[in-house]
Amino acid sequence: MNSRHATTLSVAVLAGLSCLLTAYVVPVPIWVLFIAWASFFAAGGGTGGMVRSVVMNLAGVVSAAVSLALIGALGGSGWATALVVVAGAGILVLIGRPALLSFAPAGFFGFASTVAVCAATGAAVTDPVSTGHPLVLVVGALLLGALFGRVSELFAGALTARVVDPVPAQG
Repeated sequence: MNSRHATTLSVAVLAGLSCLLTAYVVPVPIWVLFIAWASFFAAGGGTGGMVRSVVMNLAGVVSAAVSLALIGALGGSGWATALVVVAGAGILVLIGRPALLSFAPAGFFGFASTVAVCAATGAAVTDPVSTGHPLVLVVGALLLGALFGRVSELFAGALTARVVDPVPAQG
């Protein structure tokens, strides 16, 4: 099977499975899982892309959590939000010098996912931690998304692998 068809089949089948998994087994936001999955490929795939993507996704979650807590503590005005976001976004870019932290877009994916899940659930990062806490949901979805990215890559690779006859034909 050619690479494009293998990737298509792999991603399509696993996307359907991820929907079932998040609907019935691990109730995390499927769209955050898809963001992390895309982040994995955007970071270059493979083990290196997975590590860079996950580390920066999680850095984005931390940046968002601190930012949201500070915004709340400062009263939540537009000015407070803008100033805190300036710092949070700046930090995500500033820390990108080491290779492990070099994929800044993943930091913004994690940040945006955290803010969006808080908005969608109506919960705050300062709420008591539970299985439905926004940070638990986001981190779970980001980790699952990276895993689905890696598995889809490996599955596509297996579909494109050529079977070699171990015994050459005698002629």
